[in-house]
Amino acid sequence: MFKRCVAVLCLVAGPALSAPFVFPDDPDEADFIAGEVIATFYHELGHALIDVLQVPVLGKEEDAADTLSVILMHDGWQEEAATAILTADATSYALRASDPNLEPDESSFADVHSLDIQRYYAVVCLFYGANPEERRQMALDLELPEEKLESCPYEYDQARAAWGTVLDQAVPGPEMAGLVMAPGQEGQDLADLLAEEVAALNEVIGLPVEVTVVVADCGEANAFYSPDDKTITMCNEYAEDLQALWRANP
Repeated sequence: MFKRCVAVLCLVAGPALSAPFVFPDDPDEADFIAGEVIATFYHELGHALIDVLQVPVLGKEEDAADTLSVILMHDGWQEEAATAILTADATSYALRASDPNLEPDESSFADVHSLDIQRYYAVVCLFYGANPEERRQMALDLELPEEKLESCPYEYDQARAAWGTVLDQAVPGPEMAGLVMAPGQEGQDLADLLAEEVAALNEVIGLPVEVTVVVADCGEANAFYSPDDKTITMCNEYAEDLQALWRANP
């Protein structure tokens, strides 16, 4: 994959659009929201690839999708921007894990997702393991235990080999489809952000069927892949929830 620069993570909010969600003026807040939206989009793309390529999954599919998200951060972005996206992703897990209103109960241990604090350490470890020479201080700043550092490169190599086999099947070509933005979303902040991702990913990933990307009002803070209609939905409420999370933790 080619390496992109900071690009949208340096987005300067312009005049308010008539869009369901508008990026805030504060650059740190905007970067956090944009970074986590991108990381979550990569996660949902993982679900789409597992579905359309009929990938067998050992363990939790949600963990496999988290792993692909980290691989795409590492592959698709230059170091500064990749670190910014990973930090936004890890920060969202850390903030949710520390929220007393979201403390895990018995149902959390049976959920398809790992606990937020587990996901935090997992993504930090994998991202560090992809480039340990340059990312050691980042990993320590994000409080990855020093005793964990040794195994992270091995864990990344394992994850990379597994997803590499999948991505080798998903090469663009004349007989392959790809990601498609749903029409009529131009000018919406979230849709414009995702449209750049769709264009970049279509240069390196081909799919046997089209997968549509849509930004919508969902009635809940969520993002999800629907196998029935091959659609990745990113909810406006999800971005609003990220904004509320950031503002509640100054």
